Formats: sequence, C-alpha cells, structure tokens
Amino acid sequence: MSITSTSSAAPLGLLFPGQGAQYVGMGKALYDGNATARAMLDEAERVLGGGFLTTLFNGPAEALTATDVSQPAIYAVACAACAAFRELHPQCRIGAAAGLSLGEYSALTAAGALPFAEGILLVRQRGAFMQEAALATKGAMASVLNLDAGIISTLCAGIDGAYVANYNCPGQVVISGTAAAIKQASAACMEAGARRVIPLQVSGAFHSPLMAAAQARLRPLLDAVAWRTPALPVLSNVNGAPYRAATELPETLARQVTESVRWEDDCRWMLLQGITRFAELGPGKVLQGLLKKIEPAALCGSAETPDELRALYSA
Repeated sequence: MSITSTSSAAPLGLLFPGQGAQYVGMGKALYDGNATARAMLDEAERVLGGGFLTTLFNGPAEALTATDVSQPAIYAVACAACAAFRELHPQCRIGAAAGLSLGEYSALTAAGALPFAEGILLVRQRGAFMQEAALATKGAMASVLNLDAGIISTLCAGIDGAYVANYNCPGQVVISGTAAAIKQASAACMEAGARRVIPLQVSGAFHSPLMAAAQARLRPLLDAVAWRTPALPVLSNVNGAPYRAATELPETLARQVTESVRWEDDCRWMLLQGITRFAELGPGKVLQGLLKKIEPAALCGSAETPDELRALYSA
C-alpha cells in the first residue's frame, strides 16, 4: 500500500510489531537489497554471536519461535527496516512512534533513545527472562472478540489469577493469567455476550503479574542502559502517553512486563495529534489491521522488503 500526501510536511506515525510476527526468512530481502539494513543486521550478528542470521534466514521455525530468539530477531528486522525507510524517504516527517510490547523497544531506537547494540542485547535478555517465567508459572492467554473492554476488565477483576493483557482495538481484548483462571474467564466472557474467545498458542501468561520474576530480573538491566530522551514522541504501552524524559524509561518498561498493553490508547493519542498516516515497519501486518479497527479512515501500510519500503511513502 502506498501512502501519499499532497504535503511533505504531513507527519507519519511509525508502528513496530511485537512478538508473534516472526517467520523464517524475514529480513533476508532487506539484507540483500539495502546496505544500511545489512550493516545493522551484521551488527546484530556480531553482538549476539554467530548463527543469529542463519536462524533468522533459514530457521528452523522452532528455534526462531523461542522467545529469547524471536524478540531480538523482530527487533533487529524492525530497526533495520526503519533505518532503510528513513534513508529511502528523507523528506518524510515522523510525528510519533509506537510499538506493541516488544515493539516499544524498536520505537525507542527509532527515536534515538536506545542505541541499537544495547537494545538487541536488552531484548534478548527480556525474552529469556519472560520465557523462564512462563515455564515456571505455566499460564495461558486468550483473545476475546466483540465484548466491551470494560465488561472484560470487570469480569477479570472478579476472578483470581485473571488479568487483561492487551487492549488492542475495539472488539479485541487479550486476557492472561493462570490456566484455570483463563478457562473460567473465557466462559464468563462468552456468557456475557462475547462473539468468540480464542485460546492463544503461547508459552505463558505475558503482561500479567505472573511475569513478576521476569520484571525483577529485567529492571537492573534497564537501569544500566544509557537512555536518552526520545527525539520524537514515543508512546508507552503502560499509560498510552508519550515519554517525557529518559528517566521515565527504566521504571515504565519494567512495568510493561506485568501490566496491560494499552495499544488502542497509543493509537488514539497519535490520531488526536492529527497523525492519520502510518507505516508498520518490520515483519507482519497485525498492527495495520488493528489500526483499521480503531480508525477506519486512517491510512496504514506495512513494509519490510526494500521494494515495499520504496513504495510505502511518496510525497
């Protein structure tokens, strides 16, 4: 999809995907077709150690799906796609950036707040800590369709061990918690009028208090990063508002591990600033689909390959 405008000054919102967007072969066309992206992916290989790009390009899928591999993989490809996009379209004015869960780290790198080499090490550890917490707690998640978010929140509040993980868009809320609690909450949501409740194939109860151990281990690493104040508005998943200073980042990103992702709020903040055109950079098209449910009139294209990045924006 091409995003066009009659004014080069019209701002663009950048969106970055979260875990689950990975697939074997992602980033290969970018690596082969853009020197700037290739340099970033080569840096990821150097920082993470040999074999990262082999797994990224050739799999196997089981290895790429592991949380401590998929998180740095998606981060690296999204950041490389963003660097290539900005090189290809220097006239483009970025109004704000946001990322879904893991994608928030890509957004912070795009805004100059998190150096790429530090970021990829950080998200690898984040993924490892989350995976270990998931194995220890054996939680579950489910997507609730076409039921008011307030009703879902109230239902979860009345069930011990059930929480709202993601407020994605109107008609789509993800719940997270212990397996027993999610089974009970799923039945309660159906009884309350949900069109469907879909169990998610995930390894644990992400974005819930069951991730407290991961949060505790991640916080010292977040404190050690040389954060910078973002050069453009970056939306926090935790509160749906932009970061104001670098000092906010460690605490808020730690909270993100155990608290709800307020993706709809992030998108609505950008829309209220007059941003009506968006680019989803990196693998997948999930965020494009969510945005269309939040604001059908918004324009959004998704791009990862050099050809897609060239076609995405013109002015």
